[in-house]
Amino acid sequence: MNVSIHTLGCKVNFAEMANLGDRLSRAGFTVAEEHPHPDVCVINSCTVTAQADRKVRTLVHGLRRRHPQAHIVLTGCHVDNPYPRASAVPSADVAFPNARKHEIFDYLVSTFQPGTGAGAGGYARSRFFLKVQDGCDHRCTYCIVWRTRGASRSEPDEAIIGRAEQAVSDGYREVVLTGVDLGSYGRDRRESFSDLVTRMLDRIAPARLRLSSINANDFTPALVNLAQHPRFCRHLHIPLQSGSDRVLKRMGRLYRRRDYLHLVASLRQGVPDLAITTDVIVGFPDESDDDFADTQAVARDARLSGMHVFRYSPRAGTAAPRLGLPVDDPVSRDRSHRLQAQAEQQRRDYERRFIGQDLEVIWDRRFPGRIRGLSDNYITVLATEGGQALGALATVRPVAPYAEGLQV
Repeated sequence: MNVSIHTLGCKVNFAEMANLGDRLSRAGFTVAEEHPHPDVCVINSCTVTAQADRKVRTLVHGLRRRHPQAHIVLTGCHVDNPYPRASAVPSADVAFPNARKHEIFDYLVSTFQPGTGAGAGGYARSRFFLKVQDGCDHRCTYCIVWRTRGASRSEPDEAIIGRAEQAVSDGYREVVLTGVDLGSYGRDRRESFSDLVTRMLDRIAPARLRLSSINANDFTPALVNLAQHPRFCRHLHIPLQSGSDRVLKRMGRLYRRRDYLHLVASLRQGVPDLAITTDVIVGFPDESDDDFADTQAVARDARLSGMHVFRYSPRAGTAAPRLGLPVDDPVSRDRSHRLQAQAEQQRRDYERRFIGQDLEVIWDRRFPGRIRGLSDNYITVLATEGGQALGALATVRPVAPYAEGLQV
């Protein structure tokens, strides 16, 4: 029984599907990200922008057209969003809201005959994505996720650490902590996120630890210090959204440009080569040329090594549409292109610093004659195939740049 798993959106979605895929494989299903002949297609959806909704609909309709006999299971935030203009749900055979996502495994096992014995290999075997928190208590004016994911809630710490220890015992050498609002972990349980990270680092040796995304206002002095731990990956994804204090206030963000730059400086004081990546929204209602220039300046001053640039998309059910009309489409499109070009140049400038230096990579994908790895500081590395095991850590020394990163 072949299962094709498709993940759209955030690292939390990927963590959820990695867990489902691994469980299905152990139960006897053959699981792949894009199986050529699927009997079942599982889609974990996103609804953060109008473009995300279009991607969901395009994917569902495309799978239905290419694999008319496949059983399509749709889950994720698109299912929970009460406002999409044209839902993909009618094209799916069954839809699971986020609150019932955990039932998909039992549904598939009870509905289909998985096969005899374990499936082919496993799923997402290079890095272990571990969801430790779900939901969000913030009300950013552009965001619908708090409606689709619900209130912030944390997984029990011992259960989390136990799953991480088992993953390391199974051979994983990188654990990635994920959450919808990762930095809020523990608040509902009167626990500390930095304490969880400390205990995790103590108990997952020899694996390294990476955080998926954490807001600037959620960094404590203890967490800043933990970034210096030798098995804490030299990479943090810290959403910026805008470099303009005026726009940040209208967005409902809980930090300002000075806070962001101060945090970056504090982190780099302890880890000078730290890679910092971010998310940025351009074209927010009433964003001026000066506001956009502030964003460019913060990105430059923070020496960001990667940016996910989104054009603002009005979401029904959010407060931002009441703040005014989005920036005219040609203007927001131009700003997006300019910021993406700046991001590409800053990425290349950062990566060039590591030519001729040792990097620790985890091998995560094979190509004909080549193998790809991800360094601890989030640089994609391409090497000649030489029998390297996927999921293994290795020390390499890049010699030159290539389109997506560095090559050995």
